[in-house]
Amino acid sequence: MTRSLNCLPLIAGLLTMLAPGAHAASDCQPIYDAYAAMAKAPAVRKTVKTPGMAEPVEFIITGTALYGRVGAKDTWSKTPIDDKTRAVLKRASPSPETVTDCRKIGARSLAGVAATAYEFAPPPMAGNAPGEKITVLIADKSGLPLSETAAVSGAEAILVYDGVTVPSP
Repeated sequence: MTRSLNCLPLIAGLLTMLAPGAHAASDCQPIYDAYAAMAKAPAVRKTVKTPGMAEPVEFIITGTALYGRVGAKDTWSKTPIDDKTRAVLKRASPSPETVTDCRKIGARSLAGVAATAYEFAPPPMAGNAPGEKITVLIADKSGLPLSETAAVSGAEAILVYDGVTVPSP
């Protein structure tokens, strides 16, 4: 049986997890820039694994729609992205208004891609664990976020930009 998935609150909550609240402002700039670049990508696939969930939650985000499903056997649901949805996603994305507590961790790699790890604290909002810290790996070459790990909740997300195809819900 197909499980229905209201993607907007979950993706907004996940993006909000990425948005922090005071280390060096210069450590925050690469985070702001990475998420601004991600917002301009034609399509992004985000796969989120959360402790306690049997299957990952998958999202595909395009300029016009947000698709989501729980597990590979679930059917995709589609949420059109209108101006109201764009505003919610923008408020949830790291920016100087939402992220001020940032720290550069250093060089890392993911699947052979050179990256730099940064840590930040999301703002206190619904869906964020108290004291949460997010580690984001930003690709050195493209400047795009590759992965996100939440220290307290244990949620892990992988982001893919190449070869993303829009599903048929």
